Amino acid sequence: MKKEKKMDIKSYDVEIDEKSVMRYLGYRDRGENEDLIKDIRKAIDESYELMDPCVCFYRFPTKYDEVKDEIIVSSKDTLNDDYIVDKLKGAEYVVMAIATIKDRIESVSSRFFDEGKYLRGMIFDAVGNAALENLCQKFYCDMIDELEKEGLGATEMIFPGDSKWGIKAQEVIFKNIDASIIGVTLDENHTMHPMKSLSFVLGVGKGLRSNESHHDCSKCDFSQCIYRMARKKKHIVKVNYGGRYKEIEVYDGANLFKTLIENGVHVPNSCGGYHTCGKCKVIVKERLPITDEERQHLSNIELEKSVRLSCFLNVERDLDVTVLDEGEVSVFTEGIGAFKLSDISPRVKKVALKLDIPTLDDQRDDFRRVSDSLGSDVKMPLSVLSALPDILESHDYNVAITLRNNEVISVEGADSIDSVYGISIDIGTTTIAAYLYNIKTGARIDVFSDMNPQKSFGADVISRINYTINEDDGLFRLHRIIVDEINKIVNAFCENNAISKENIYEIVIVGNTVMIHLALGVPVKNIANSPYIPAFTYTMELKANTLGIDINKEGYVVTLPMVASYVGADTVAAVLHSRMYKGDDITLLVDIGTNGEIVLGNKEFLISCSAAAGPAFEGANITFGMSGVEGAIDHVDLKRDPIFTTVGRKKAKGICGSGIVDAVAELFKHGIVDNTGRILDKDEVTSAVGKKFLDRIVQYNEMPAFLIDDENGIYLTQKDIRQVQLAKAAIRAGINILINEMNISESNIKRVYLAGGFGSYISIESAATIGLIPSELKDRTMQIGNAAGSGASLALLSDDELNKARIVRDKIKYIELSNVPTFQDEFIKSMYFT
Repeated sequence: MKKEKKMDIKSYDVEIDEKSVMRYLGYRDRGENEDLIKDIRKAIDESYELMDPCVCFYRFPTKYDEVKDEIIVSSKDTLNDDYIVDKLKGAEYVVMAIATIKDRIESVSSRFFDEGKYLRGMIFDAVGNAALENLCQKFYCDMIDELEKEGLGATEMIFPGDSKWGIKAQEVIFKNIDASIIGVTLDENHTMHPMKSLSFVLGVGKGLRSNESHHDCSKCDFSQCIYRMARKKKHIVKVNYGGRYKEIEVYDGANLFKTLIENGVHVPNSCGGYHTCGKCKVIVKERLPITDEERQHLSNIELEKSVRLSCFLNVERDLDVTVLDEGEVSVFTEGIGAFKLSDISPRVKKVALKLDIPTLDDQRDDFRRVSDSLGSDVKMPLSVLSALPDILESHDYNVAITLRNNEVISVEGADSIDSVYGISIDIGTTTIAAYLYNIKTGARIDVFSDMNPQKSFGADVISRINYTINEDDGLFRLHRIIVDEINKIVNAFCENNAISKENIYEIVIVGNTVMIHLALGVPVKNIANSPYIPAFTYTMELKANTLGIDINKEGYVVTLPMVASYVGADTVAAVLHSRMYKGDDITLLVDIGTNGEIVLGNKEFLISCSAAAGPAFEGANITFGMSGVEGAIDHVDLKRDPIFTTVGRKKAKGICGSGIVDAVAELFKHGIVDNTGRILDKDEVTSAVGKKFLDRIVQYNEMPAFLIDDENGIYLTQKDIRQVQLAKAAIRAGINILINEMNISESNIKRVYLAGGFGSYISIESAATIGLIPSELKDRTMQIGNAAGSGASLALLSDDELNKARIVRDKIKYIELSNVPTFQDEFIKSMYFT
C-alpha cells in the first residue's frame, strides 16, 4: 500500500491591491490613465469569484553537512546549490510549500486573448499575479505568527527560479509535497499547472530572524524589478533631452540607459543597450569611473567634454545628464507615382436619416426604427445602443448613422454627416508615417511622421524580439509604446485639424511582421528562431478600444495581411501601391531597410524573399553613422568641393545611409577602395581623382580609414565598408536568387522600384556602382517613395483594395533564403564591388 505524503492545507481570502496590478502591467505608478484604473477595478471585483486560494505545505527536519556543503532534508533529499545552502544552513527545519489560486482567472485571461481583447487579457493576468503575491504574503505572516509562539524565526520565502536558485529545484519540492490534492502538477519543463501557482521553501530555526515580507527585495540582485516592494536607496537623475527636462527617481544600481528609455527618454542607439554600438551618448556632470571597454567607443575630445555611454553607467548617486540626441529625423512620407482611386468605397460610411418620431400608433423600438430606415439588417454594439434613446431625442430624430459594413458604430447629430475620418499608418522599424483622410471624399488632410519610439530598444527587429524574451514585461512595454505613439498621432491630427476623436472611425496599419505583432501585443519570440513561425499572417480587424487606441469608441483597427515572418504587411502594401501584380512586364520591387524585402513578378507570378541587411544603411553599426537628421552627411562626390552635403546644410555631425552608400561608391569608383572592399595604401592609388585625396587615407582606431570631414573629424573606416558589403551582399544575393528561381535574366526585368525612406534618398547611380542593384537595371530603376504608406491608404479608402491586398498576399510565393543551397555562394559573390 502506497504511503500518503504528509501535508497541511490552508485557505485564505486574498486582497487584491490595484497598485500591485499596475506593477504587474508594467506601470511604476498609477499615472493619469483613469480608464485603465476603472478596467482594473472591474477585473478585481470579478476575480474574487474566480479564485480558490490555498497553500499546501509541510515542515521537514534539515541538517547541514559541512563537509559536502549541502542541506539534507528529511534524511534523504539534498539541496546543494550554493545559494540555497547559504540561505538554509542555519535552519533546523525547512517548510516546503505550493501556493495556487487555481485556474479560473487563467482561463478568463486566455479567453480574452483568444477574442483579441488583449488589454483585458493582460489585466486579468496581472490580477492573478497580484492575488498570488497576496496569498504568499498572507501565508508567510500566518506562519511567522505560529513560529513565534514556538520561539522560532524564519527566512524569507525562497522561490525556485528566483534570483540565483535554479527552476529545476522545484522537483525536490514536488517530490516531498503531493500538490495534486490542490490540483497543481509539474510538467517535464518545470512548469506548474495551473500557471498561477508558486512553489517555495523557507528555513525555520531558533536563530533566525523573520522579515516583514515573504520576500526580501533588498537582497535580490534585480534592482530594476517592477515588483520590488522593499525600501531601497533611491537617487534622482536629472535629464535634459530634446529641449525638455525630466527628473527620474531610480533605485540604487539601476542601469542609466534602461532607466532613460523606460521613462520615455529617447537615447540614440542601435544595439538596445548591449555595449556594442557606442551611440547612447550622454554628458554627465559628475565624474564617474570608466572601463577600457567603454573608452574604446569614445574619442579623447568626447571624454574631455564628459561624454559617456549610458549603457555602461549604473546610477549609484544623484546624476545630472544631457542626452546627445541626433535631432529630428527626416521621414519620407510620399508615395511617388501613387495610383489614384477612381472609386472611393470605404468600409465606413455615414448616412443621414430623418426618422419618424414615435407615436402611440408607431411604437417600434429605437433600434428597429433605425434598421427599418436603413432598409437592411444591421447590428449595433451595446455602447451605441445605450446612448441611442438620448441621441435620437436630443436631435429630434434627425441623425447621422455611421456604418461599418453592416454594423452601426455611431449615431450622431445630422450636422456631423461630413465628419468621417480615417488614418493609415506605416510602422517602420526606424520611422513611422501616418496619414489623415476624409474617407468620404478620399481627400488627404494631414501627414505625420516621427521616429519609431521602439528604436530605443534596438535598431533591428531581432533586438526587439530579444527584448520581449529577456524582459518579463518586454512584450507589454513594446506594445504599449506603439499604442501610445498611435494615440499621439491621433491627438496631433485632432488638434491640428480641429476634429474630434469620435469622428475617426478606422485606422489601417502596415509594417513588417514583427511590428504588426508588437502593435497588437502578440508574442514574437518564434519569429527569431528556425523555422521562423509568426503567430498569424492574416488580416486583423478588431475594435480599437481593445488595444487602448483612443478613437471612436466602436472604431476599428485593420492590419493588412503578411506573407511570412520577414515579408510583412508593408511589402504587401507596397506591391498593392506599385500595381506590379496587374501588369505584363516583370517588375522588381526592393524595399531597402534593416531587412531588405524583395518581390519579383507580374500578373502571372509574384515571388519574394527577405534579406537580413542589418541596420548599416540606416547609419547603425557605422562608426560615425546616424539617422537622416540635420547635420547628417547625405551625399558624397569626390569631384566637387566641398565633397559632401548635409541634411539641412548644417554642420556635419555624422553620416546617414545615403551618404554611406555614396562614400563607398566614390571610393571604389576613384580607386581608393578595390573590388574586395579594401582601402588601398597610398602608394597603390593610381587614379587622378584618388591621388588628390591621399592625405585623407589615414588610420582611425588602428584601422585604415578615409577622412570625409576634417573640420568635424568624420571618417569612413575599413570596418564600416565591411558592414556596407555585408548589407548590400545580402540584398543582391536575394535579388539574384529570385531571378534564378524564375529562370529569367536581368534583361527580362523591365522595371525596378526602390521603395521606403532609404530607397527614396539613395543615389541610384551609387547603388549600381557598389552592386546593390544590377548595373544593367540602373536606367530602369525608379524610386517610388513610401509605397507601404500609400498602399495602406488605398486599403483605408477602398474595401476592394483591402480585398486585393489579401489576393496579393495569397499570390506571393515566399523563398526562405537560409534554406536555399546557393545562397552562400551568391552572398560571397555579391560581397565584391563590380
